[in-house]
Amino acid sequence: MLSYVSVDLNTGRVLADLRNIVFSGAHKGTIGRYESTSASLPLDGAPSNWWAATRPLSTAIVCLDDDGQTPLQGWYIDDRDTSHGSGVQLSLMSIEGYLDRRDVGDVTYTNLGQNHIVKSVVEAFVKTGAKAGIPIRVQIDGADTNLRTITYRDDSDKSVLTVLSDLSAMLGGPEWTCEWENVNNLITPVLRTADRLGTPAPAGLGPAAWFNLPGDVTDAHLIESFKKDVGANDVMAVSSGTGDARPQSTHHTFTGDNRPTLEHRWTPSTSITQQQTLEDHAERGLQAMKRGSVALTITSNRQAAPKLNKDWRLGDDIGFDLTSPAWPKGLTGKARAIGWELTEKEITPILLVDPSILDALDTSGPLEDLEVTSLGRGDYLLEGSRVIPGDETWTITDPDMTDNTDGTWTLD
Repeated sequence: MLSYVSVDLNTGRVLADLRNIVFSGAHKGTIGRYESTSASLPLDGAPSNWWAATRPLSTAIVCLDDDGQTPLQGWYIDDRDTSHGSGVQLSLMSIEGYLDRRDVGDVTYTNLGQNHIVKSVVEAFVKTGAKAGIPIRVQIDGADTNLRTITYRDDSDKSVLTVLSDLSAMLGGPEWTCEWENVNNLITPVLRTADRLGTPAPAGLGPAAWFNLPGDVTDAHLIESFKKDVGANDVMAVSSGTGDARPQSTHHTFTGDNRPTLEHRWTPSTSITQQQTLEDHAERGLQAMKRGSVALTITSNRQAAPKLNKDWRLGDDIGFDLTSPAWPKGLTGKARAIGWELTEKEITPILLVDPSILDALDTSGPLEDLEVTSLGRGDYLLEGSRVIPGDETWTITDPDMTDNTDGTWTLD
């Protein structure tokens, strides 16, 4: 059973057990961004020190796994509403949100590994030091091979979150996420950064964690999107300029997907002056957007499924083998976990799927050498099973039949 404790945000010391706290929805975690939620604490059954244990921006609430020791997620309290009729209502923000409350000062990094830049920025401007901060530890996972030369200025008014997001948006930029650790009963945040978070499946082998339907999986959704700011095949990165002069990348395009031109221009940062930096941003944007996004969410029984932060964690490759009428040929493969949702009963990894997986599911054509039986009135029966109505548009090549006759078609 999940449990919840209040901890001192400045030290990690446990202040109280919050046995009767009720959350408004599922807990969430995502690479490189914060998550917000809300909770209520009825006063009937609340700990005697509930007032001190829910003090905004001084305390955090941490969710512990079934063992009562392992942190799964934590949030600082940024808003508290106490009332006669409703007890205590809390607005909560995952610890990544605090990075948006701290600004970066004057600092230059020359030919330094990008993950060490992340580490230096967080330790200089977030961690407790000359200014009061939080007791956050920064962990670099794996090699740090991408060297960067970057200058940050105090008068740019950039938050640490903005700086980390800009760095991640570069071609080959770092990935990062925040977790929590329990060391000697002090529960404090950890920021993990890497060129690639998580563990890829070993060459020739499958991932360590698998989700199966039928099996532990109770529901799954394959979500394809080509919305604005999600899918594009003509991408430019721009920065701010003076007068008519504006630094901008060239057009980075992709024409191999049978879609009309879909343009996307954005400003990854207002202070970029190096042309190659803008080109890197544009190319990374194109690679991320040229086939839209494909996400797979897999909801499973939490007790039966692979365990979060034990069997798998953010960034890991996860295996899936799903049989459903939605995917008659089956949906099997591996994909990276970029997020998760968690409730008392269910765990839902959110996987970023390579769009090429759609090719195996696509039955729209071309379909060659099909046995076709005329049903009259322009309708046809393909290979004894699928009816193609006369008002459905297909391109017919190599026909050996005329309307209302049987024969063989190739349909595109």
